[in-house]
Amino acid sequence: MRHINFIPAPRFVEIHTRGGLVHWQVDDAIYFITFSLFDAIPAHAYAELCRERDRLLRSASTVAERAQIDRVFQLGIDRELDDVRGSCLLREHGEVVASALRYFDGQRYTLHAWCVMPNHVHVLLHIERGANLPKIVQAWKSYTAHKIGLGVIWQRRYFDRVVRSPQEYSDTRAYIRNNPAKAGLRDWAWVG
Repeated sequence: MRHINFIPAPRFVEIHTRGGLVHWQVDDAIYFITFSLFDAIPAHAYAELCRERDRLLRSASTVAERAQIDRVFQLGIDRELDDVRGSCLLREHGEVVASALRYFDGQRYTLHAWCVMPNHVHVLLHIERGANLPKIVQAWKSYTAHKIGLGVIWQRRYFDRVVRSPQEYSDTRAYIRNNPAKAGLRDWAWVG
């Protein structure tokens, strides 16, 4: 495996928001991404998580406090996803998504770990300078929705985080690989 620079000296940084969360796109970085089916989290549960996050953000006074609030918010999302609710279309169509993730591995990005769960997907990947993370995720979603053929299946938003340290990398990789067992799925096929 090539050397990974966890605190890159980026030539390009873009900051934007989607669905209330701040997203950073940094050149030559490793990302942890989670995207999910449209019905993976009940609307009332997601709304409650967002209300709590907004309430906490109103009293946050530092960047570190806001970052901690976002981490807690993501843990809440992960707990909801691990309840494996909704249509769980990926029980039947997991290979479609796994194939899409692997298709451009080594060309547009380098996969470090991935897992297709029944109602969501986790990916740890490295993107090179000039790659466009939102376009990569959109390509996965668009291709797989078309291939599965059931119309709109994915939530518009997704979670992404720049991995900032070797410890965070190791923890994230282990989280992805252990996610099926944590959710009670035995002999789950779509982990890489």
